[in-house]
Amino acid sequence: MRQGLALRGHRDSGPISFESECPYVNEGNFRAILKYKAKDLASFKEFLESKNRYKYTSSNIQNQIISSCGDLILEKIVSEINTSECFSILADETTDVSLKEQLTLCVRFVTGTGKNVYLREVFLKYIVIHSLTGKDIASSIINGLNSCGIDCSKMVGQGYDGASNMAGHVKGTQTIVSENFPKAIYVHCAAHSLNLAVSAACDIRSIRNCLGIVEKMYCFFNTPKRQDMLLSEIEESDFNPKSKSLKRLCATRWVERYSAIHDFVELYSCVVSALDKISEWKDSTATDANILSKSMDSDFFVSLQELFGYGLPICKLLQKVELDLKEAVDLAEVTVTSTQCLRDNIEQEEFNKMFREAEKMADVVGASISIKRQNKINKNRPNLCIDNITPEKYYRITIAISFIDSFIEQLNERFLKHKNILKGFGCLFSKPFTEEFDKLVQYYLDTDLQIVTAELLLWHTKLERNKEEPKNALEALRLCNNEIFPNIHRLIKILCTIPVSTATPERTFSCLKRLKNYLRSTMTETRLNGLTMLAIHGDVPLTAEEVVDDLAKKPRKLDFIL
Repeated sequence: MRQGLALRGHRDSGPISFESECPYVNEGNFRAILKYKAKDLASFKEFLESKNRYKYTSSNIQNQIISSCGDLILEKIVSEINTSECFSILADETTDVSLKEQLTLCVRFVTGTGKNVYLREVFLKYIVIHSLTGKDIASSIINGLNSCGIDCSKMVGQGYDGASNMAGHVKGTQTIVSENFPKAIYVHCAAHSLNLAVSAACDIRSIRNCLGIVEKMYCFFNTPKRQDMLLSEIEESDFNPKSKSLKRLCATRWVERYSAIHDFVELYSCVVSALDKISEWKDSTATDANILSKSMDSDFFVSLQELFGYGLPICKLLQKVELDLKEAVDLAEVTVTSTQCLRDNIEQEEFNKMFREAEKMADVVGASISIKRQNKINKNRPNLCIDNITPEKYYRITIAISFIDSFIEQLNERFLKHKNILKGFGCLFSKPFTEEFDKLVQYYLDTDLQIVTAELLLWHTKLERNKEEPKNALEALRLCNNEIFPNIHRLIKILCTIPVSTATPERTFSCLKRLKNYLRSTMTETRLNGLTMLAIHGDVPLTAEEVVDDLAKKPRKLDFIL
């Protein structure tokens, strides 16, 4: 079950037969494993073949075992959460194969003591929701936490995407949850913020058209006959590319979008050759191939260069569980600084390299990078005089600089809220003290401000004397002694717990697709949650004795013997 495999078969009821002459029937993985195990254990085979009424192989007992396994794992996780001083909730929703809206509920908390503390983001359960209003989602989240046995008074953070029903400040989920638990501050998923920043920067017409053409290329070659033509061109080429096909441009994940662009650039010469050969076919496909070939112009070649890669490193780092809000803001500032450095040097060597690569790509199709003819009145074009201007300078101004300036502006704007949340916590790492720290103490701690201030001075003195400079909250938490600095320790733990991204809830959707597919679309929610707990939490120990003991506690007329 922990491998996420299907257990049930088409016909998995009735007695288990070991006769070799009987026709093969798909009885499912569960009964197949029982038969395989019975080959080595004669007593087990005899038990399965006996006329004993109670063999514990029916679908009902199977569901009960799965449910007990899930409950035991959940009980262990909840025990860790309640032991921690604070936690944050992470939630997202998706539609499963049976067209049910599934709300995935996850929790972020700190576990361990001393130098062995670490961050965990764990899945709790799926909740079927019938309404996507902020009020109904908030009720589902709170009721879901209570049903798991979690002490909601320890909630200090909420992590969702930026949808209006989740992030709305009037009737959004985060507002309604905050009314019940005022200390649970909302943080917009940093990975979503970055994706929105890059998407807004790509709204320049030339870049938007370039991405659209790459998407059309994927759709065009996404048929067996055309894909075979592309593969044959790849095999006949002089180089050995890592990718063998084009990828789709994902609308919500910038990492996947960058990979699609990178693969297209790598396979560009093969794509051009395939389009040329397809354009000679005697059908309508030839027209489409010819249109795609002609769509690759000067704007396309320049827009296709490595401008897209500057947001890639931070995009990958923002999906890590160990990342805290301080480190996320630092990464955003580093990205802005490096991008600004590129902007300052764009007129020297940086864009010249990109322009030369664009010229090489244009040579493949026998074209040259030139400035397009402009009408006298064209509001969609940059207001730039093209008299006595080189193509390199023109595209540097209209595409490269426009993209970089927009990207920097969007990053600063979308990570401003994250910086505002971090203002008070910044005093834990460096002086001087600010008014935000005073508000932070009043918000989270029921302690005299002077005591916390004195404790903070001692904390900074310790760091300076030992020459320790923690880069993130988790490192600071490992250095902070809970007995000497109890208030500072709690504030650092809260900073660790505040969510950064909703990558963990989105990862559970991958598990949902594996467990609940078109062959198993009618399973109950209890079975789904049990299977998901077993598949995701493979690190949580679970023994057969524990499962049998849990089943024995339930009111039944059967005797469980291990």
